[in-house]
Amino acid sequence: MIRFALIVASVLGFALTTAVGNLLVPLLRALVPPQQETGTGSKPNRPDHQHEPEPAEPRGLPTMGGLCFIIGTLAAVGVGWVVVCLVQPELLGGGLTGRLMLGLGAGFLFGAAGLADDLARLRPRQVLGLRPGARLALEAAASLVTVAALYLNGAMPTGLTLPGTGYLELGTAAAPLWAVMLVALSESARLSGAADGAAAGAAFVAMLGLMGAETILGFFPLAVLPAALAGALMAFLLWNFYPARLLPGAVGTLFLAGAVGGIPLSIGRADIALALALPFWVEGLAAVLQGLWRRLGRRPLFRQGSFEGWLRKKGGPVAVFYVFCTLALAGTLAALRTAQL
Repeated sequence: MIRFALIVASVLGFALTTAVGNLLVPLLRALVPPQQETGTGSKPNRPDHQHEPEPAEPRGLPTMGGLCFIIGTLAAVGVGWVVVCLVQPELLGGGLTGRLMLGLGAGFLFGAAGLADDLARLRPRQVLGLRPGARLALEAAASLVTVAALYLNGAMPTGLTLPGTGYLELGTAAAPLWAVMLVALSESARLSGAADGAAAGAAFVAMLGLMGAETILGFFPLAVLPAALAGALMAFLLWNFYPARLLPGAVGTLFLAGAVGGIPLSIGRADIALALALPFWVEGLAAVLQGLWRRLGRRPLFRQGSFEGWLRKKGGPVAVFYVFCTLALAGTLAALRTAQL
């Protein structure tokens, strides 16, 4: 019967995201600033943005599309969890309910930070969004609240499982390490938001892997959350796959980062979060190397400015989607293997 609840959650996630998208797309299109619509507006002089890797330009497409799958996921998880609790009433108000709220809460906290960045971009003189310091402060706050909630609920992992090594106990270093990991993951995911379908496709594969990992680890009822989000992302890809008509925005990419990182943490397996986020780590690492090369005065590693831009130049926009999904599949296989250790 729990399998039926997962099916209900995924189908509802798809249907509700589709419905919300049909309502929100015209509104979001109307909110795109004139500078992004025409591509002729001048960007403000922001010295603190000069050396920071930025996502590709939105090309006049409506952003903040992540609101569609966030709303769809929330409603689908609610209905799916009710079905789960009807099958197993002992889960209502138990520890698993708390873990479900922790994973979902992590996504919403980072999504709120992304929404603040997206709303700042609507200002004519602030099309680059929040200043890096302000954005990082919001992400750090979301990360600290997430880690604190994990600790207070007794769900925070104090170590991680490594292939060939076994369980590595981190002790007091665990909490700050998870906080830094969540911020780094959100920044890495943010860079892929403007690529058609890349962030949504990678997160979709990761959610499928997370369903499998939770099943292996004995948290099968909690798979209702990744099932709902997978269904919602499948619907969102109808707008976001190339040629994209809607972008997830910072609210969408940071919500996905919070979910990919926060859900595994809520079940005590940080190693699974590290594996599932592989495509975002690759994008983030490429951005760091690009910045270091620039500071050293050498030729840029990627003439197009980023790993995603280099992929788009070499194979086209669809190639970016396939590469990100392939990396996500590799991360999923690694996560499943880790879950079996």
